[in-house]
Amino acid sequence: MPRTPPQFTQAAPPGHVYIDEASRLSGRSIETLYKDRKIQRRTGECNGPLSKTINRKAVWSIAEINAWLEAQIGPSPDEQMLRNSRPAEPARVAA
Repeated sequence: MPRTPPQFTQAAPPGHVYIDEASRLSGRSIETLYKDRKIQRRTGECNGPLSKTINRKAVWSIAEINAWLEAQIGPSPDEQMLRNSRPAEPARVAA
């Protein structure tokens, strides 16, 4: 059963968001963010944006979410490489 976001009465610290907003910004489900957080705590590595704990609550930095999204997009292809990516000419058969 999917987790529902916790109901917080206080606003998140400046520059940070709680899980419901982190899910909306990153495009990942709440359950996936919780799984990423669990892996991050065990191994120190994470497939999603890194989370922190502030005042015993899980928060995600908006800058960290944006950096993670930029890393997912990857670099733009080099224009020279695109120009040279044409397939080789077929061999001509002598008649």
